[in-house]
Amino acid sequence: MKKNWIILSTLGVLVIGGLLCFGCTSTVKETGKLSVDVVYPFSQEYSASFKNGIELAAREINDQGGILNQPIEINYNDDGNNTNTAVEVATRIAEKAGFPIVIGHRSTDDVLKVGNIYKQNNKLLFAPIIASSKLNRPENEGAYLCAPSDDAMADEMVRSMATQGIQRIAVVHSAGNTYGKDFIQKVEEHGAEVGIEIVDAVSYLPNLDYFRYYLKKWDSLGVQAIVTACVGNDITVLYEYLEKTGNTRPIFASYDIEIQPYVIPTNMKNLTQVTSYFNNTAAAGPESAFIKAYQKAYGKNPDVPAAQAYMSLHLAADAASAAQSLEVETIIKVLEENCFETVYGSLDFDKRLIDGIPVFQKIYINDQLVPRENLTGGGQSGE
Repeated sequence: MKKNWIILSTLGVLVIGGLLCFGCTSTVKETGKLSVDVVYPFSQEYSASFKNGIELAAREINDQGGILNQPIEINYNDDGNNTNTAVEVATRIAEKAGFPIVIGHRSTDDVLKVGNIYKQNNKLLFAPIIASSKLNRPENEGAYLCAPSDDAMADEMVRSMATQGIQRIAVVHSAGNTYGKDFIQKVEEHGAEVGIEIVDAVSYLPNLDYFRYYLKKWDSLGVQAIVTACVGNDITVLYEYLEKTGNTRPIFASYDIEIQPYVIPTNMKNLTQVTSYFNNTAAAGPESAFIKAYQKAYGKNPDVPAAQAYMSLHLAADAASAAQSLEVETIIKVLEENCFETVYGSLDFDKRLIDGIPVFQKIYINDQLVPRENLTGGGQSGE
């Protein structure tokens, strides 16, 4: 289908548009403000940058006249990064009046669980942090993926490994974690296309001695690199074990390592490449403008959660403004038929997966993850 191009303003002097997305008919509180719900583990310290990104976007939106000439206010909802709590929070939000697009939830399992809760109550969910391409399935019609998919990032990762002569890998992921399992499956699929074989896959890190057993096995299998799709504390544990066992293999990590700060030994950072997308060193263009605005507001550099929170709220606001409606079906139609200029450049949706955000490798320089030259041409979003 041919798509129309829509360019919308955000940062004042700069076009940092947003993807169109809106929701059901909304009401305005007695304060005269339009209530926008954002869900994240706000009780956790790592949520600070995500909240900053939301606040910065909300401030800019209100400075530009709000959404459909209504100033907005943000309702911050803490789901504790817990699926049961996420369901409770989503049910409460879905049943009340407010802006029809909800921003948030941090966990893949949570988004997959709550998407239909919003849909059944005539609202939509913008998921800015997860990477699951499962959002394109019919059962997840209420949720839109506003980040590169696991498919796009796995494609970029394996192509990068291939250019570095790697053919045999061992993968480590967190037990029972949907994102990790799905990402490794994508790595296996794309690896087969370029001659990379997964010779071992583990999801159990009980103690250091047990990990030494893995290493001996990997030595015997000729493993050239380690791929990690671990999440949470498993990231810290894995890197601790790798340091204590004197690992010298390159480590290819999924983007989750950027979602919150982790303790990673310096000598392991030097071996690590992370598949990610936000260019935190951009010197020109919309990403650069966002970085400068964030630095001015908070006196520090933004990270991936900050950029994603900022983009997603602007997308929702710009969507409603372009559609001149808060009706869900109208918004869905606009999403299907249009492309938009955003902080990452020109984007559209492949069904409900955002398409067009460049994916690339990052490496540690002076303890900061920065883009490594993208030699692969991989990382195209979509299935």
